[in-house]
Amino acid sequence: MNKLEVHPQLTGVVYDTELPVVDREQLEMLLMADGDEDAKALVVEIFDIFKTEGLKKFKTLDLICQNNQLLELRNLVHYIAGSAGTLGLMRLATFYRGIEEAIDAGRVDSISNFAPQIRAEFETACEIFHQHLL
Repeated sequence: MNKLEVHPQLTGVVYDTELPVVDREQLEMLLMADGDEDAKALVVEIFDIFKTEGLKKFKTLDLICQNNQLLELRNLVHYIAGSAGTLGLMRLATFYRGIEEAIDAGRVDSISNFAPQIRAEFETACEIFHQHLL
């Protein structure tokens, strides 16, 4: 099964799994935003910042999940979800917002097993986004 077909599933987390990893229309709007050839370079730069900052946040992900720190996890995914949506990483943004909503609604008691899927979806989104930019 390829990465596009694997939808993360976490207990208590509900989100639209039918969304594409990358919203091509959103990406095209970003690439045409300035109306010149520098738009792609700008999108690449923004994406690189997004990826670097996301990876920095993930340095604490395992500890947050092991210690069941729900609010810290909520803040981490919230930080990444907003930027992901702007870049057109729709499945990632929606999945992370689903985690936020599950925590807010009290549908999540334990996050001890959340880290691998949270990290994997970020990596998948970054890989697919990069492929779309080539």
